[in-house]
Amino acid sequence: MRETHEPIPPLTRPSAGHVLVVGATRILRPAVTALAERGCAVTAVARSQDGLRRLVAETPGRVGPLVADVTTPDFGDVLHRATVRAGLTGALVYAPSGTPAAIEALTRDLVVSGPVVLVLTSKWAAPEAFAGQAAQAAQPGQPAQAAPWTPDSLPASSRPAPGCRRLVLGWHRDAGGARWHTSQEISAAALDLLDAPAARDSVLGTVRPWEERPR
Repeated sequence: MRETHEPIPPLTRPSAGHVLVVGATRILRPAVTALAERGCAVTAVARSQDGLRRLVAETPGRVGPLVADVTTPDFGDVLHRATVRAGLTGALVYAPSGTPAAIEALTRDLVVSGPVVLVLTSKWAAPEAFAGQAAQAAQPGQPAQAAPWTPDSLPASSRPAPGCRRLVLGWHRDAGGARWHTSQEISAAALDLLDAPAARDSVLGTVRPWEERPR
């Protein structure tokens, strides 16, 4: 397994582009498999060396592993050094930290010729994340957390560069209650945004009422 500072070598005949996937062994693992099946080359980024090794074995010649920790201060620099000459045509980036600085650090040095999809946690939809907007949108007597929420409610700081597409992870609710989405559902939604002909944002599931989110 390569060290984090080494460049990703050319993969086997990428016929459908070269996509970077951050969060490749867990939440976006199905996306890596789907991209490889399309004929894409994939640079798969994750902390788990064992998880990446298994992913490479399942997708021979399609996946280049990059062991790196998204929570470390130099993560953006590691990505840049490893992928600057990779010819990336797209990126799916899971951003587990809910701060603008962390989002900017994840993406500032990416060299990508196509769309970048940021997968954001539900924390970005928390009432306190946009308290002023929620208070204005709420009807008299209505709690702020019940106010309508759409991706337009996201702060500008969650879009580090023009054209970034943001996917906010809500939850699924039905008669049986509420649950978080599976990695398969999240990957499918992320790929839909990657494939969209024009930049847009989306929310997977629902983020209101906030107090009914899964615990």
